[in-house]
Amino acid sequence: MGRKDIYAKQYIGNSAVFADLFNMLLYQGRPEIRPEQLSPLDPVELAAPYGKTGKGLALERIRDQIKVLSSGEDGKAAYLLLGIDAQAKTHYAMPVRNMLYDSLSYTKQVEDLGRLHRQEHDYGDGPEEFLSGIHRGERILPVITAVLNLSQEAWDGPVRLREMLEIRDRRLEPWIQDYKIHLIDPHRMKEEELDLFQTDLGMVFKWFRYGKDREKLEEAVRRDRHAHAVSREAIRVIESHTNSRFPEEAKKEKEAVDMCLALDMMMEEAKAEGVSRLIWVMHQNGMTAAEISRVTEKDKGEVEKILKRKKM
Repeated sequence: MGRKDIYAKQYIGNSAVFADLFNMLLYQGRPEIRPEQLSPLDPVELAAPYGKTGKGLALERIRDQIKVLSSGEDGKAAYLLLGIDAQAKTHYAMPVRNMLYDSLSYTKQVEDLGRLHRQEHDYGDGPEEFLSGIHRGERILPVITAVLNLSQEAWDGPVRLREMLEIRDRRLEPWIQDYKIHLIDPHRMKEEELDLFQTDLGMVFKWFRYGKDREKLEEAVRRDRHAHAVSREAIRVIESHTNSRFPEEAKKEKEAVDMCLALDMMMEEAKAEGVSRLIWVMHQNGMTAAEISRVTEKDKGEVEKILKRKKM
């Protein structure tokens, strides 16, 4: 697993960010899901469906994050499984991939129920329940998986299974099952939606969306209410996924980064780098440090330092 994947999983694994993401997906940003309602689960999905030979074929798929959503004061009334699959690039088979994730989650729940009944020697009231492994009327938890586009490019892949299928006889369409992914793509979101996030996830999305347009990025950052306190986890995601580099001086605080201050520092660094390149070009064209100093109105000693660094 690369550093980019690790940073993304650590960030979205934060229950506040996780809840924020699903509140946007399911409730238009309203804080219906609270972080304390979420409990982590093992992201590895395992199942052993039977093939033609009757032998189990082990399948293993790893989600980036999966949590159980519980209700009630004791937090024990689980009623929903929520999973996230973060993508740094478009995955053109995502509907099939996510369909498998969800199928494995349902399969595991059924197998766990059957295992529990066998441990308790509770085989049901008849052969149907014995063969099924679960009892009539038993219920399993629904699963919702969100696909998170962590890229500076808009998602251009299929968002449903039908878009991947070659259906030559259109009369068969009503009989062919479909499967839709739940895509969260900052490039497809309305600008006002990016301001609805309760955490700095909105800032991360804005950086992905506007990162290639410095003017729009600066405007979006400076009006974001989270701009003065962005978590270091969010900064690591932005840096690793967009090749942005925040000045170390801006990251000196342990807990959070002031993005407005960081932008100011980045602009000053870019300006200084531009002057350095200009001085080097002048030097390459035969101008002395003294001549460059007069033209640029920079101290001769500073010009000499810049030239020395460029020569190293």
